[in-house]
Amino acid sequence: MSAVQPLAACLFFVSLLGCLNANGAEALPIRSLAKGAFSGIKAAQRYVVRDAGQWETLWKQHSASAGSAEKIPAVNFTKEMVVVATLGTQRTGGYSIEIVRVQRRGKTLSVAVRQSSPPPGAITIQALTAPFHFVAVPRSDLKPEFVEADAAERK
Repeated sequence: MSAVQPLAACLFFVSLLGCLNANGAEALPIRSLAKGAFSGIKAAQRYVVRDAGQWETLWKQHSASAGSAEKIPAVNFTKEMVVVATLGTQRTGGYSIEIVRVQRRGKTLSVAVRQSSPPPGAITIQALTAPFHFVAVPRSDLKPEFVEADAAERK
């Protein structure tokens, strides 16, 4: 058993170091709450929700026009907060938005968001869409900074 303890400690520290990348940013775990193409939120938005009242208001707006009977995802706001990314109303399908990474970077919370749109000439659904992604991350008072995922990966 004595050989197992040093090995376990070594693996623990290696996993901690894996959370820090070369530029000193600490990756935070992401829990996807909801993602899709049809939201009642018609404007492009990116922000953080830190309390249950704001979350309920957001969810009502999201589910109102979408005709969704889906229950509001549970969030423990003493330990978590919700990061919101919406693309706004689009004239066709084929658009998407995704929160791909959240990192503590100095005094900011860096949120990498990936947007995609259909290529020219693509066959898409001919309906209004409003892509969205909501994720829960560990609670933080850091100021959020939203960056495009591809630009963040080049840094």
